[in-house]
Amino acid sequence: MHVGILVKEFPPNVIGGTETQTRRMASELQQRGHEITVYTKSYGDSEPHSDAPFDLVRIPNWRYSDFTSTMTFVLAVTIYLLRDSRQLDVLQCMMIYPNGFVGYIVSLATGLPYFAWIRGGDFYFMKENPAKRWTMKRVAEDTLVLVQAENIRADVRGEFPDARLAVLGNGVDIPAEMADGDAVIYVGRLKEQKGVEHLLHAMEGFDDRLLVVGDGPRRSELESLAVSLGVNAEFVGEVEPEAVSSYLLESRVFVLPSVAGEGLPNAMLEAMAHGIPVVATDVAGVGNVVENGETGFVVDPGDRPALRNRLKSLLDDEKLRSRMGRQAREYVEERHSWDRIESALSAYYERLTSSSG
Repeated sequence: MHVGILVKEFPPNVIGGTETQTRRMASELQQRGHEITVYTKSYGDSEPHSDAPFDLVRIPNWRYSDFTSTMTFVLAVTIYLLRDSRQLDVLQCMMIYPNGFVGYIVSLATGLPYFAWIRGGDFYFMKENPAKRWTMKRVAEDTLVLVQAENIRADVRGEFPDARLAVLGNGVDIPAEMADGDAVIYVGRLKEQKGVEHLLHAMEGFDDRLLVVGDGPRRSELESLAVSLGVNAEFVGEVEPEAVSSYLLESRVFVLPSVAGEGLPNAMLEAMAHGIPVVATDVAGVGNVVENGETGFVVDPGDRPALRNRLKSLLDDEKLRSRMGRQAREYVEERHSWDRIESALSAYYERLTSSSG
């Protein structure tokens, strides 16, 4: 089946959760027999040659500002998809806004089957904007919308009661090697909603090493805070997605201290696949994956004492870490292997194309 995948940003220009997941997913789907074409932004001269196994169409846009870049991309990619609609069997829109609305317009004009996949921030951070909310409502009531966890489905259903929703999480590679390190690790952007300052405060007085893998606007502030608190933190910076595994292998507990807006973080699933127990805050899809007391611990966002206590209990108890880490890996193997994700997506493709015919 010829599947178009629409994603606004793409590696290596942007290395976020959605972008990394989309690249890996496109490769896995292509290798499993689908014909994949990814539509994404062009970055002009900063665009490296792609050796991906799938077709990659870079869409021109005016990068004067984030707004103009997004709006000109939306206009241009709509034209490209109208042109290519007869070649595609189905369009997979990564994020309900703005990509899902592009799919909605193209489908109205051509009949091309499409669906949207809410990734987290595209719903939680945009639903209060009246214009964006209107576009999301059109999509949610028109076609299948995938979400990454049951409690995200409940949140979306609360906003759009007539939405056609199904749950499908991210895919992840299952490594042959289990982690056997000594560090606490955080992997992700260094921005306000990630709550990294709560992790630093929770680790005040700990001798354990903290690996902070990622970059963002709060890096300097967080580095200074770590020094003032006496936390033994190493700020690694942004690394290629393929390099994250090497840092996970150095670790024994993964912490996700977010205060808002997570979908289903790739890095958390990767940590679990490495047999690392998780301490995470109960935001969006996280609480459905981290089974409290089984694969890790879940605490309330911003609750530093609870974060500290749960982290300390894992660091102090090797048997507990081992049990939870083993169960975390088993959970990911069962629910997030690429075989399972591809099988589910193939079923959705078949359902959408057969119903449109």
